[in-house]
Amino acid sequence: MLAPLLILLPGTDGTGVFFQGLVEALKAFYEIKVLSYPQNGDQSYEHIGRHLLSELPTDRDYILVGESFGGPLAIWLATHAAVKPVKLILGATFAASPFSRPGQWIAPLVPLARFIPLRKWQIKFMLFNGGHGQWAAQIFEQTRFIDRRTLLARVQSVLRCDMRAALAALSIPVLCLNATQDRLLPLCLPRHYPLQNNIRIVDLPLPHMIFQCASDTIAKNQIIPFLMSA
Repeated sequence: MLAPLLILLPGTDGTGVFFQGLVEALKAFYEIKVLSYPQNGDQSYEHIGRHLLSELPTDRDYILVGESFGGPLAIWLATHAAVKPVKLILGATFAASPFSRPGQWIAPLVPLARFIPLRKWQIKFMLFNGGHGQWAAQIFEQTRFIDRRTLLARVQSVLRCDMRAALAALSIPVLCLNATQDRLLPLCLPRHYPLQNNIRIVDLPLPHMIFQCASDTIAKNQIIPFLMSA
């Protein structure tokens, strides 16, 4: 009998390389597949989603795990897949832009940010609340090789996204892990998760990069129990 398959969808970097801690924490229990996104061209959720649909299995059960930018993408894939996932996990993410209408107004201006240098301290401050310097350095080095226009196009997709209706239409169990110490997306901003019996919301006292900061704890206390439940 095949082990359950977990398909991991990364954040804004789109590479999946920062999932190594979570993979290590879960690989003894599950088969894991980490997806990556196209690093040029259209970065809308629909375009990336259609690019990834062929990566989803049609002959076995699987679970989608979406981190940050990957959350709305996981919802899109769960809605459009030929064979739906059996469960969905959303980590430090949202069903629609937390910035709501102002975000849509700002979106056309986002490409101008390519002229603003990205510093290591900014990553450490915003994503890790000043800690986890090794992770911040790794993310800084990785993102240096990604076209800023690609990263900013993904930011535009976040500001314009709205997957609320798609998530509400799903009947599968959904686990939403919120980071209560998130500086990038403060908890005062709405995540737009519908209040439904199949959707469970858990608040974790962590910065934005929850799967990097506490992979073992989240795997043991949240992901494995959720996947083992009926």
